[in-house]
Order: sequence, then structure tokens, then C-alpha cells
Amino acid sequence: MVLSIISGIYAIVIGIGIIGLWTMLLLTKQVPELNTEPVAITFHITAEIIMGILSLISGTFLLIDLSWAPYFFILAMGLVIYAVINSAGYYGQKKQWTFVIMFGIILVASVRLVILNLF
Repeated sequence: MVLSIISGIYAIVIGIGIIGLWTMLLLTKQVPELNTEPVAITFHITAEIIMGILSLISGTFLLIDLSWAPYFFILAMGLVIYAVINSAGYYGQKKQWTFVIMFGIILVASVRLVILNLF
């Protein structure tokens, strides 16, 4: 039960964080790739918004204690794991190490929660 609560809150925070981040970046016009690589970044943003929505849904399902919620959580965290590895590379290329470390922490936390939810 405690694991479901922790995982649920974590997933909701991740979902709100990623949707909020992209909303802020788009509203403040801080996505230069919209001019240089519009198709690629549109697909990237779409994938991350879907990840955020699935994270929010999985967190909610865990908090209301649906029996199959851990499987949905694992799916959502799989998307998160891919995204943080990809994002760490993007910021590593720019030598913004603080972001790389942050994504590393999210990666470790997500993998740990996935493993714990498997058993």
C-alpha cells in the first residue's frame, strides 16, 4: 500500500512536471527547434506529452488502488526512462551538467520504482 502511494505521487509529479515544462517552454517561445526542426520536435513534444498524461493516469490509478495499476505504472515509467536518457544526452551535448545529474536521479528513481512494482 505504501509503495502504491509513493509510486502514485511520483508518477503524478512527473506527469505534471513534464506537461508544465513543455507548456512553459512553448508559451515563452524557448523551443528553437520549432524553427530548425519542426517535424522532429513536434513528434518529440507529442511523445513527452503522452508520457506525461500516462504518468498522471497511472499515478491516479495507483492512488485509487486498482489491481492492475502497477502494470500501467510500469508502462508509463518505461516512457519516462526513455525520455530521461534522451534528455540527459541532449543537455550533456550542451554541457549543462546540472540537468544531466537531475535526469540521472530521475532515472535511478524510476528504475527502482519499476523494479519494486514488479514484485
